[in-house]
Parts: sequence; C-alpha cells; structure tokens
Amino acid sequence: MPRTTHKNYYKILGVEINAPLKEIKKRYRELAKKYHPDVNKGSQASEDKFKIISEAYEVLKDKNKRHEYSQRRTPSASGEPDWEGGFWQQHRRDSGFQGDFGQSTPQEETTPDPNAPTRGLDFQFMVDIPLKTVALGGVIPYSYEKYVKCSTCGGTGSKGTKECDTCIGTRQVVEKVVLDVKIPPGVADQYTLHIQHEGGEGRNGGPPGDLFLKVCTLPHPNFIRRKDDVYAEITISSELAEKGGTLKLETLDSPKTIQVEEGTLSGEELRIPGGGAAIFWGKKRGDFIVKFLIADG
Repeated sequence: MPRTTHKNYYKILGVEINAPLKEIKKRYRELAKKYHPDVNKGSQASEDKFKIISEAYEVLKDKNKRHEYSQRRTPSASGEPDWEGGFWQQHRRDSGFQGDFGQSTPQEETTPDPNAPTRGLDFQFMVDIPLKTVALGGVIPYSYEKYVKCSTCGGTGSKGTKECDTCIGTRQVVEKVVLDVKIPPGVADQYTLHIQHEGGEGRNGGPPGDLFLKVCTLPHPNFIRRKDDVYAEITISSELAEKGGTLKLETLDSPKTIQVEEGTLSGEELRIPGGGAAIFWGKKRGDFIVKFLIADG
C-alpha cells in the first residue's frame, strides 16, 4: 500500500492558506469549467481531477470544515506537508495527471491534541445515471477514494515500538471503495443524494463523514424526460400513417406493440398512461408519449 498523507486542498485549488472565500470560489469555478466531465467527455483523468477539485472546494468553502481540515493536516519530518511523497503523487500517477493545480503553501499549525476524536470529512461528487434508472429507480455501483483506518496497525499509527510502515504514523490510509447506491424512482435531475456515514472515516473514535452525490441524468438516444412524462419521436412510413396498423417500439420498461390509427398526421401524439417516470418516488408514474413523424415518400 502506498505512503499516504492528507491532500493539500489549497494546492489543488491553487490558493494561499489565508485566501478569502471569494478567491476560493473564483478559482474553483475556473478549474471546474476546465475539467468538468461534460466538457471532457470520455476522459477519466479529467473526471478524477474534477472530483478532487470539488472535494477541495467543499471543504475550503465551509468555515467549520476548513478549520477542522487545517487541524488535521499531517506535516512531514521537514516541517512541510509531504504532498509529493504520498497520496497526491500516487493519485496523479494512477489517473494520468500532469502538472500542478497551484503553488506550494506555507506550513500550517497542527492540532495541539492529535488524539482528540475528529469527525471524518464529507465528500460531494457528481454521478452520471442513465435516464431509465433515474425514471424507474435502481441500484448503481459508485467508486471513490476515502480515508479509512489503517489495517496494518489497526489505526494506532505504530507496530510495537516502531512507526507503522503503511500509514507512516498517520493512522489512516486512502483506499478505493465501491458503494452500491440506491437510486429512488423518479428522482429529479441535479438532486443531491445524502448517504450518511460513507464519507471519510473519523479519527480517534470520531464519527465518519457523509457522502453527497448529485444526480446527473445521462442523455438517452431516443427518450426525453419532462417532469414525470417521457417523450419519444417515432418515424413511420407514409403507408402506415395512411392505412393504420400495429407498430412495435421501445419504452422505458420493455418493447411494446401499439396501434397506429388510420390517417395519422405528422406531429400527432399517442399517450400511453403510466409508462413514464415514477412520481414522488412512489408507485404512480407519468405517461409515455409517442410523437409520430412521417417519412418522406
């Protein structure tokens, strides 16, 4: 297991330790705009960077979290946080990161009582979810990294009379975890799911932090969701539109056969009650609405 230390959130955002909130917000927006997954589609490195940027901002924008984080940072033997020798360097290697987010920062004061119980950090990430899962609910796997108690030393920081070689005395290490996240039926786009006790692990018996996941609905090639209704545009032949007949189409649940009425015009809609997204996370559902388009010729 690699050597690990706390992440330098100031260095990640490229701000000084005493930077005002206004400057932190400005820098976060610049980086978020550059590395947002929507801007860098298909880039895992950009997605990982965005997650770390968001994590840093979540902590530094909050006065209490920022104070708690400042107390928890672990200095190296030289008196300067060992960012390059620990987790930050390892994460950049694993994710293909290049360069730095900012400049080095001066040493901060450490907590006077390193044995005091401390609550773990909260994490907030954005999670892409298929439209069908958002509309009908389900379970998705979500992987992320967080601090956990060092299993080598049992969270004591030492092995016998010597410092633990795994956590280097910090009592915690960063590990990748995979969590099965329950998606409520009909959850709204941009809604934030609050998952208790799945954030960073507390220190010295302190409680773990929480995990916050913002729902980002992935576009569907055939469907569009509007509130609780789901729309689909279907192109039919002029002969079928004129004479009418049956048509098999894809819906949220499964393929369904519908009846196209004789003399159907382009732009006409067919409503399938109860075929849309769940309403209020319950058993009732909106409608599935088919809009007919007639092919030329």
